[in-house]
Amino acid sequence: MTRDSFVAESCGEAGQKASLSGGGLSDFCYPTYFDLLADAHRRLEPRHYLEIGINEGHSLRLVGPDTRIVGVDPTPQVSDLNHSNWEIVPTTSEDFFRHHDVVGLLGGLVDLAFVDGLHQFEVALADVLSVERYAHARTVVLLHDVLPIDAVTSDRKRTTAIWSGDVWKVVALLRRYRPDLAVTTLDVEPTGMAVITGFGGLEATAPDQSWVQTGVEHFLAATYEDLCAMGIKETLSVVPGTARSFAECIDR
Repeated sequence: MTRDSFVAESCGEAGQKASLSGGGLSDFCYPTYFDLLADAHRRLEPRHYLEIGINEGHSLRLVGPDTRIVGVDPTPQVSDLNHSNWEIVPTTSEDFFRHHDVVGLLGGLVDLAFVDGLHQFEVALADVLSVERYAHARTVVLLHDVLPIDAVTSDRKRTTAIWSGDVWKVVALLRRYRPDLAVTTLDVEPTGMAVITGFGGLEATAPDQSWVQTGVEHFLAATYEDLCAMGIKETLSVVPGTARSFAECIDR
């Protein structure tokens, strides 16, 4: 089954969308991943927010006034932000996690992270696993671009305006090798968002990462066609892109 064949199931074939101010949040269908991210900030009210891959900083403008923001991007296009407590670190995520005091910059452990960096799965996977080192038991990680549209837009090399790359493989890997984590894909436009919870926190035993190299090597050559053959909904644990789905993810 391809994505096109089940996307209508997520919020109804008519694509019915209530407004946040009316119609009840329980059946609200997020129009885009931005709406999901905005609702995440509203629901979670994170004290410490980390964003990997900020580009022009549009998503940073969704953050509430009481949240400390740290954004990471090697070529940030943000010169100003209408927020009193923010900092942009102009470097790669690899360098950031290796050479910077993450907790010191944030002022505490990560409450909410949005990973939207380089769209190659091994980099996105490294970002998620690096965030985990600074997570607590209620940390929520949102991973963008995990529900590919087709083979062209999910290729490892970008040739289209909308490009998810092969980030979907992160979800497949985590669901295979990290059953201790809850990993669910919300079907939001244009290319989905994974919600990752279940982190153990600093007091927990460090998770085994011996699988990472093997897993990356195993999935490196996998294609969109392979994903379709495995079953998109089953492999990526796809659920409707609704407020109810998100609430269930963060409440478990």
